[in-house]
Amino acid sequence: MNRTSLALALALAPALAPAQTAPARPYDHVVVVSFDGMRPDGMERADAPTLHRLRAEGAAALAAETVGDSSTLPSHSSMLAGVEVRAHGMDFDDFHPERGFIRVPTALYVAHDLGFATAMFVSKTKLRHIALPGSLDRWSLPHWSCERVAAAAAEYLAAAPAGITFIHFSEPDDSGHRFGWMRARYLQAIARSDRCFTTVMAAVEARADRDRFLVIATADHGGHGRRHGTHAPEDLHIPWVAWGSRVTRGDFADPVRTTDTAATALAALGIATPPGVTGRPVQRALGPAAPTP
Repeated sequence: MNRTSLALALALAPALAPAQTAPARPYDHVVVVSFDGMRPDGMERADAPTLHRLRAEGAAALAAETVGDSSTLPSHSSMLAGVEVRAHGMDFDDFHPERGFIRVPTALYVAHDLGFATAMFVSKTKLRHIALPGSLDRWSLPHWSCERVAAAAAEYLAAAPAGITFIHFSEPDDSGHRFGWMRARYLQAIARSDRCFTTVMAAVEARADRDRFLVIATADHGGHGRRHGTHAPEDLHIPWVAWGSRVTRGDFADPVRTTDTAATALAALGIATPPGVTGRPVQRALGPAAPTP
């Protein structure tokens, strides 16, 4: 554990105190599902009925963008912390325990500090760098396969209290590196991940309070050839789909950046955007803005 990184993250926590839970909040639960390496055109072309259904029933930005360092750990860190890579410090893309944790609080840390339940279900060890001590009620790396990740997440979501749950499927990225982005095996990997997503959604939709869930399906980056990590549009463009009872339905062209995911998750729980966060809530996911007093 890197004590310097942890100390910095904890030192920033008092600055978050002004972010209070509003008397009324749009949702009680936020589920963020990341399809590692999924391009928007890959989502559109793949046999992915659950993703397609949530797009049809929700709001979708198919020209959303990730951060310039379009790699797994930097991008997911920005997705969950709401800041750019230079701010969170996760500028590498492998598991290096000696480098400690992300150096700014994540949305899960903020929510947990305010009494919400938080959990991460992932398939890559390097995402451990984002799991700040004191930020999670549940950390799970059950297996590399999305079936095992989805099963663990679904079991948790069946009775999860109000809060944020993050789920990560690695199959599209793994297939892209092995066989090439947008090749047949890559599209099949998205389809497989979508079947795992179906397991997650079944747990959500079986709940009596399913209308209190906001589900965000997105990706950390795209890819081209057998690689990613560049500023090429194929690497930077990601899908961003929001599904929930208050969502304004339809595809939309308003700019969405992956940093907006953290801000949207907090706003969904009635938590104001913390100081330093550059992402902004996507209002289409939250319903009509509350009138100004």
